[in-house]
Amino acid sequence: MRADVSVIVPAFRAQATLARALASVLAQRGVVAEVVLCADDDIDYWPVLPQALRDASRVHLCRTPVAQSGPSAARNAALPYARADIIACLDADDAYAPDRLRLLLPLVERHGVATGPTLELERGTAAARTARPRGGGAWLPVEDICELRMPFSPVYQRKLWPAGWPPIEFAEDVILNTDLYCAAGAYPFVAGADYIYHLSQGSRSHSADALARARAGYLQILALVERRAAWPEPVRRLVSRVFQEDLAAVEQAQSSGEAPASWRDVVRDGFGQ
Repeated sequence: MRADVSVIVPAFRAQATLARALASVLAQRGVVAEVVLCADDDIDYWPVLPQALRDASRVHLCRTPVAQSGPSAARNAALPYARADIIACLDADDAYAPDRLRLLLPLVERHGVATGPTLELERGTAAARTARPRGGGAWLPVEDICELRMPFSPVYQRKLWPAGWPPIEFAEDVILNTDLYCAAGAYPFVAGADYIYHLSQGSRSHSADALARARAGYLQILALVERRAAWPEPVRRLVSRVFQEDLAAVEQAQSSGEAPASWRDVVRDGFGQ
């Protein structure tokens, strides 16, 4: 059966959460979705896959050439195996609401890209935060992509941005979404097409080296901005301002001599999001 959408899932030490993520893909209503799972480690994930996914031949496994290459490299390694014209993103510790893809696909077909709210859950509790356009409505402004300091997971036509994920250490979702926004000219947003973002102490933004990796990523982004010729000048200025602010906050925290803080404490919560 031909898939309507290919869901790209990078996996690194994901045995504990992968079944939940993939079950949410199987549970999508009104849409045929396949999974391209790219291992960025030495784990055999086949035994972890839901039986229904294996039986339906709706999964393809691949690996990064070098383990621990990072999520951008894993997603880009998975892209050649995706058989659908529409690409969706799902991290191995997150999940989709059952109607997410059904609600987004018509807008993706019309505009090239779409997304919905990100519901942040901490240790399985009720949503602590929800990422959505600050002004409401059915469009995601580029200012909210950059300034909310929360991820939006895109669903998009691969021809809109065939280059895939930028090879940066941190905040790659912001740059990909900015690329998609500029390529499409607008970014539809659908309430109810929820992405469930499971926040844990082991996540990249909560890890012990998060600030160091964030700093490296921000420096990469500031260098990348000048090479994005397709971005209008106001977008370049916006991205530069936001990541200069975040870089300054991270460097101040690193030089303070105080106990290490999480990225959220230093950057996102520091901006009142």
